[in-house]
Amino acid sequence: MVWPVELAFKALADRSRRSLLDRLFERDGQTLTQLCAQEEMTRFGVMKHLRVLEGAGLVTTRRVGRVKLHYLNPVPIRLIHDRWITKYAATWAGALGDLKRQLEEETMSDTLARPAAPARRHIQQIHIRTTPERLWEAITRASDTRNYFYGTLVESTWQKGASLTYRNADGSLAAEGLVIEADAPRRLVHTLSALWDDQVTPDPPHRVTWTIEPMAAVCRLTVDHEGFQGATATFRSVQGGLGVILDGLKTLLETGQPLMPAQ
Repeated sequence: MVWPVELAFKALADRSRRSLLDRLFERDGQTLTQLCAQEEMTRFGVMKHLRVLEGAGLVTTRRVGRVKLHYLNPVPIRLIHDRWITKYAATWAGALGDLKRQLEEETMSDTLARPAAPARRHIQQIHIRTTPERLWEAITRASDTRNYFYGTLVESTWQKGASLTYRNADGSLAAEGLVIEADAPRRLVHTLSALWDDQVTPDPPHRVTWTIEPMAAVCRLTVDHEGFQGATATFRSVQGGLGVILDGLKTLLETGQPLMPAQ
């Protein structure tokens, strides 16, 4: 299934569904019961809206034992943004959005004491018209990652226990980790220590799982970052940047061209 833009627009048109997305943005990985407690809707109503959001690709789910957790998947919104927000308008729109968030956060910090941050997890999904083999290749080959992964070159033997690195064009380390599982072309699990700037470098490593599921002419790719010790700098960076990486990967595999050509 490929997400038609119409499904995302329809899902976002409803205020209650936007409210559910806001709750997941504030805290990802919530159960149905937790979401119901925050909304003035019946349990059936919340379930109905979640089904629409999941059908539009805006929400993904994971089962942990008997519990079903819900995660915000912003990729469809990002695709809408990339299609309709031009490069000329994006700078202004981004600046105004940053200003709005900054003012709101400053206001909230003046009135509310922040509780201790819980463990965090961030999951995103995207559907790409390609084969599992080609998608695996793009995830694990430096000649591909440089065209969508912020210009970095990945390197590893992709054997269990092997080291992996993402290096910038100048050879400096952007991230490093260890391979936990490599089942080509279906599943890749590794740790990741972020090193791309001084803010993320002190953060402990977390775990990344890439899952490839063939679906007729497309593949569904799920990327799961877990094990963050609260809303760390690395968590915030992944939350804001993973969508750009997946957009770039989709564009590269479906068109043969990078989303953002090297400057």
